[in-house]
Amino acid sequence: MLLYQHDNEKTNIGEHNCLFVDFKKIFNDGFVTRNGDVRPPSKYDTACQQYAVIFQCQSQVQFGGVGTVHADYDLAPFVAKSFYKHMRNYFTDVEGLTKEDAEIVLKAKYEPCVIDNDKIKDTPAYKFAMRQLEREGIQASEALYHNLNTLESRAGSQVPFTSINFGRDTSTEGRFVSEKMLRASLSGVGKHHLTPIFPISIFQYKQGCNANPGDPNYDLKQLAIESLSKRIYPNFVNCDYSQAYEDPNNPDTYFATMGCRTMLGYDRHTDSYNRVGRGNLVPNTMILPKLGIEYGVCLGKRETPDLKGFWSAFEDLLMLCEQGLLERFDIMVNQPPEAGPFMYQNGTMKDAQKCCVSNYEALKHGTLAMGYIGIAEMCQALFGKNHAEDPEVHEFALSVVKRINEYAKDASERHDLNFSCYATPAEGLCHTAAKALRKQYGIIPNVTDHEFLTNSHHVPVWHEISIFDKLAVEAPFCKYPTGGCITYVELDSTFVKNTKAIEQIIDYAFKELDIPYLAFNFPIDSCLDCGFQGEFNDACPECGSHNIQQLRRVTGYLTTDYRHFNKGKQSEVEHRVKHSKFS
Repeated sequence: MLLYQHDNEKTNIGEHNCLFVDFKKIFNDGFVTRNGDVRPPSKYDTACQQYAVIFQCQSQVQFGGVGTVHADYDLAPFVAKSFYKHMRNYFTDVEGLTKEDAEIVLKAKYEPCVIDNDKIKDTPAYKFAMRQLEREGIQASEALYHNLNTLESRAGSQVPFTSINFGRDTSTEGRFVSEKMLRASLSGVGKHHLTPIFPISIFQYKQGCNANPGDPNYDLKQLAIESLSKRIYPNFVNCDYSQAYEDPNNPDTYFATMGCRTMLGYDRHTDSYNRVGRGNLVPNTMILPKLGIEYGVCLGKRETPDLKGFWSAFEDLLMLCEQGLLERFDIMVNQPPEAGPFMYQNGTMKDAQKCCVSNYEALKHGTLAMGYIGIAEMCQALFGKNHAEDPEVHEFALSVVKRINEYAKDASERHDLNFSCYATPAEGLCHTAAKALRKQYGIIPNVTDHEFLTNSHHVPVWHEISIFDKLAVEAPFCKYPTGGCITYVELDSTFVKNTKAIEQIIDYAFKELDIPYLAFNFPIDSCLDCGFQGEFNDACPECGSHNIQQLRRVTGYLTTDYRHFNKGKQSEVEHRVKHSKFS
């Protein structure tokens, strides 16, 4: 196996991978489905409910994740609308005025009728409205989390793979949204308040906004770390990343990521880094260990690697990857817009409503991802060492990823499309490729002897390395996969309770190493009978039950229980070392 086309079963129906939905447009216009139309929301709880419905509907016309670039900016206007309604309700429900008379009073004595109006904060109406708003905020946000964990919609009865980015809006209303989302994460879902699988929440780290003491949203960073230490989420995305290219006056350009790792860079068709209404169309993944085996020392055919042969074969592989993506794009473009009615009728994708006969006008804004897997095994096969064990091997590995990035840029120019380099998550591919290579070449130590290949450029999960050394090894690679990458560290469940240490790791990764996307892994075990949560093996230490859920991050997402995943990912989880033990 040399090249893998992801979700190939979706090829004939022309579905694309993932999307950052344009919620501002939908919330302004309302939306239509096959069974009717929905009015724009007029308060916070309705907006949260529609959020879940829109995520669900969009997921039915694609095969990957669906998300938002800025949940706080999306929902903040409806916090203001809810506050106004609660103010008016004070006069109708408490004072007994008619709705019309209440409006007259508000205009005469409470203008502007907004949360930040200091002149009205001591009034009974304001205090009533804030109590009602707080109650609504808690209930609506928790309902959103419950909905996104229960609304099954895709093949296999899956819930939509949803991601929400937030943390940048410094307005009172925007801060309200971020805080309530984090509180909902901490509260959990269900009768035992279990860790939510979805949405994947992503905190947008930005100096001057929330990164440092004194920043207006620094308290939200602290709350995000508190949530992370209990729920694994939120992940952290670095909006100071050198490749972010934000317009500070346009939140639609704020750096964001899908939970799995997908990122969006430059759109040559708008000459901008606007990320709303765009997504990855499809990835193809290059199985780099095969080239390592063919041209390396691991089979005993040569004493030194044939690097000339490697680079020649690698160029052929890059061309094959490019051609495969173009063929897939052609199929997607030539599907009628009616094949994705929710997306093309409501304009969830940029320029979707311009599409009549073909889908080119919308799909041209997405990315075609040139993915890679198994840098570690490639190096082991070539040199007898992986890239965490030797500086020269590390430099070679880096040159391979750099070449993918360069080739993607050239392909973008050749075809006037948005090609990108992509550090593939490889949920199932890690096992499929490992089996294929073992069948062809037999068992090769640290190359084909596991049930999985190492994702992208990660240090092998079994490699004993400290937190900061692992970050330092992987950080240089992060400059090149502009289509998406993730960096994680594996921690003991006790270590993660040290929130100051977690903050130091985040700050070091972002400020010193320029890592774009960071996540922390640690075990979350829950007894489904009594609700006890912690880290334990086969039996609950509280009640003795064996009805245990063992949450682990697989790729960028959590799963209900890692033992439900494929054999390769189960094995990978079980081989993981705790980097905190070597720090």
